[in-house]
Amino acid sequence: MLEKQFYAQVEKSAKGFFIFAIIIILFFSGISFTFVIPGLKGFDLFFMILTLFMYFMVANIFVGLFKERLWFILMICLLVSSLGMGWRLWLEWGEFSLVEHMNPTVYVGYPIVITLIITGFYSFISSVYGKKTKFES
Repeated sequence: MLEKQFYAQVEKSAKGFFIFAIIIILFFSGISFTFVIPGLKGFDLFFMILTLFMYFMVANIFVGLFKERLWFILMICLLVSSLGMGWRLWLEWGEFSLVEHMNPTVYVGYPIVITLIITGFYSFISSVYGKKTKFES
């Protein structure tokens, strides 16, 4: 019942929710990559759970905005998460706190992992939500 209200609200103000989702991906991909990679300096479990929750929210917004557009979600998430991480690296280039995170595996892998997490949440939520709507109709 709550999901119907939420998705109706998302459909009514689609542009605002889309901008909100993009900003969440942009900022959390830039902020979180130094805190959510286990084994690297600065790992924080609370921040990792918070980041996963925010990406879950983004996936819910995308379910309300885009019906069965998996590749579009994949490309948008990859582009925006790469921009967010690049923005953070550009702002803090040369700082000692980022030395451990300065390797190609983190550069390439982290935006891909973010994209796969959001896309996985999107496909799971859309399959569950799609089954509910088909069942009720």
